[in-house]
Amino acid sequence: MLSHVEITARVEVAEAAHFGWSSQVEFSHDCFVCRRTGRTVRLRHGATHGVCHSSRQPLEWQDEQAETGGHPAPIRITGFDIAGDKTSTTLRCRLSFWWSPFTDSERPGAQGGELGAGPWVRLFYRVGCHACRDAGEDQWFNGEQSLQTNTVLPVVRPCQKCGTDLVTMVGAPGITLVG
Repeated sequence: MLSHVEITARVEVAEAAHFGWSSQVEFSHDCFVCRRTGRTVRLRHGATHGVCHSSRQPLEWQDEQAETGGHPAPIRITGFDIAGDKTSTTLRCRLSFWWSPFTDSERPGAQGGELGAGPWVRLFYRVGCHACRDAGEDQWFNGEQSLQTNTVLPVVRPCQKCGTDLVTMVGAPGITLVG
């Protein structure tokens, strides 16, 4: 069965911030390919499939060249929209995936579900500090960071150089099963 999930996240952005959402997403997913529940699936906008990280060892049907414990998963980002103004930015991301009911191969009591028992998402972003850049700092860009659903809120991310608050997430990202 083909299913869709919509992920939404809103962050408040300080005037000193140079902010941009990354096209990378990690999502908890019940993977019917490896028959495991609650797996971390790594996705990139534009990729044809996700990569399920189901174990630390190659799966029985994988050769030694395969990424350790990872396999292609029938899930992908089919929508990636960003909207905002000078003080906030919102990401709306749609995931589409094939799904089928199953029993977890290592936990017989766990059943695979369309959305999973405890869904979570990790969203990546890049942020730089205009205050540091304007002061002539070479290292004004703070690199890639992430926000996720299972964190204590609010989340405030300061500049790693000067300590200026750059990004604030007041509410957790939303995960909604859509038709």
